[in-house]
Amino acid sequence: VYLMADHVVKIFVEDGLENSLYCLGSELEFYTLLCKLNSSLRNYMPEILSSGIIYLEDGSFTVVPWDGQGLPKVIAECNLLPGTYGKDSFPFGLWSKKQYELRRAGTSPADLACPAGSSVIWPYVITKRCEGKIYAQLRDKLSWKEALNLASFLGEQLHDLHLLPLPPFSAEISDIGRKVESKFDDSCMEVLPGNSKISAEWEIFIRALSSKRMGVSRRLRNWGDPIPDALIKRVDEYLPNDLTKFLTSSFSGDEANVEENCKPSWIHSDIMDDNIHMESCSGDSDCNGKAVDEVVGNGSLNGHKNEVEEGISWRPSHILDFSDLTVGDPLYDVIPIYLDVFRGDTSLLKQLLQSYKLPLSRWTSQRESEGIKTRRLSYRAMCYCILHDENILGAIFTIWKELRKAESWEEVERVVWGELNSYNNFS
Repeated sequence: VYLMADHVVKIFVEDGLENSLYCLGSELEFYTLLCKLNSSLRNYMPEILSSGIIYLEDGSFTVVPWDGQGLPKVIAECNLLPGTYGKDSFPFGLWSKKQYELRRAGTSPADLACPAGSSVIWPYVITKRCEGKIYAQLRDKLSWKEALNLASFLGEQLHDLHLLPLPPFSAEISDIGRKVESKFDDSCMEVLPGNSKISAEWEIFIRALSSKRMGVSRRLRNWGDPIPDALIKRVDEYLPNDLTKFLTSSFSGDEANVEENCKPSWIHSDIMDDNIHMESCSGDSDCNGKAVDEVVGNGSLNGHKNEVEEGISWRPSHILDFSDLTVGDPLYDVIPIYLDVFRGDTSLLKQLLQSYKLPLSRWTSQRESEGIKTRRLSYRAMCYCILHDENILGAIFTIWKELRKAESWEEVERVVWGELNSYNNFS
């Protein structure tokens, strides 16, 4: 990433060309959707000024503009995608990205270390540079009121993000990943029961989770400290064998209505302290935005100060880095915010949920979820942490050090995510 006066230039290189194209392609498809719908979320995402492909040929660099639609000749010649694509299609958009991720499921580290595509071709995007600082630089300087304003802001942006329509589903990926093969131990498991009635969009999400369900104990051991060994030994009995029960239950008898209250949505997946931009402001009316209804607050939690340092106030202005966009359970976006941005502060989580105002569960009352653990928001969140691509558990056992002595995953779930079970879903 290069900062140049009023512009930010990002050149995609991580994990090779193919992965880079999916990161940029899905972001461009998303930004196009925001512009088409005139979504308010567009005001809180850096404006995309230009995008394209830069490549090296015969000792000189060539730049080819690309807005994510159609296939530039230099990319088509790489033979990364089958078939042909019209100029209005997004060949490296969201659903193609999910297909790519499912193909990679269970791939050995050695194979992943040799990514497909050329090493002399790089996608790029140029955005308008935001004024101010990222939240990571300001965390310890914000007042409690400013922290609550940030929580409200994030709830509002998640609300708008999760209401956006998904691109039309591609039937081409409907059979990808029905069985997930592990190249680590030559095992194979059926990721969905044969009588599953969940939608194709939800099915893709469950397949991705199921690929991470295999070999979970080994992955946690590789992560090691501070994850307690006693819990690693019990992780398989804690996780459900049938992950579709996150969406439907054999006790409810209403699988056909699985999406009635909670639908799959766009997921940012990386809203962390270095992807939130803050701008300076002055005066309550300028800094507060929408009024903050303080759920609690003694003004000194998690390092937040009672007084604004040096007379400077800050308010959130933008969410950065949409290159990890995916599709799935809206609850997924709450996890990095709560653990990384809020550092486990339940007061800030409550504030976010007050602004979010969308269902996170298809069961509209606590009574409906009692007795069936897959219906508990806290259980779903804990399982997502265990199955996450990143070492989320490391963050949990760093924030709550006392849980390193926990005797069960249920204890960890209750302490970390118990507050979610008090959330009253909105319709």
